[in-house]
Amino acid sequence: MRRLGVVLVLVALLLDGVGPTRAAVARETIVSRVLVLARGADRPLPTTLWYPDHLTGRHPIVLFSHGLGGLPRQFAPLAASWADAGYVVAAPAYPHTNGRVRVDRRDIAHQPADAAYVIGAVRALDRTAGDVLAGHLDVNRVAAVGFSAGGTTTLGLFSPGHAAFLRAGVSISGRRPPAGFGGPAAPLLFVHGDRDRVVPIGAGRDAYGRAPFPKQFVTVEGAGHGEFLNPGDPRYPRESGRILAFLAANVPVARL
Repeated sequence: MRRLGVVLVLVALLLDGVGPTRAAVARETIVSRVLVLARGADRPLPTTLWYPDHLTGRHPIVLFSHGLGGLPRQFAPLAASWADAGYVVAAPAYPHTNGRVRVDRRDIAHQPADAAYVIGAVRALDRTAGDVLAGHLDVNRVAAVGFSAGGTTTLGLFSPGHAAFLRAGVSISGRRPPAGFGGPAAPLLFVHGDRDRVVPIGAGRDAYGRAPFPKQFVTVEGAGHGEFLNPGDPRYPRESGRILAFLAANVPVARL
């Protein structure tokens, strides 16, 4: 069994390019740890997990994908809020686009396969003797959320032949995926700032127009490239609440 590193949740981190955050207040103690994964020698995928400390019943999985030059820890407040709502959140650091490497944007095309691999590895923890998540994962209810290039990665999971357990997706400031859409219908939420100069809103609308599934496009008025994901931004409560409400409606957490 691969070594697991245990770390504390950090809820007052910087979100790249969007300024400082304020500490998030969770109702439950949220545990975070790093799962050491790799999809081949040249594709390390260290994956940060967040989940409630006291697990009862089964919890859906949310796969989160960062953007170019990003890291999972920069989105800790958002991930911790989902864990506080009862989800098990998994956020890989992609091998050639994370904040610790020289970014190669061409590698975005390979990231949906990375994301699918991570989902499979996390689902397998439900059957891993001795793991705290064993018997507590709702492996048939998985959602994917991503920001910027991570939004593109997220949409790439909903390609022809995707698994039926992938129930819903959220693309935040993303573009259309490298491959077409297909497979079982799954609701999609698109969130985009109308003043985004990094990924223009037209690119998000193009992705939305190509999606054949039930879908919703939300324009964040006056917003640029994702600063509304920063808890210090006044739009954060509304937009983070919108995303959580979408997850709750389409991949609900069973309450015991």
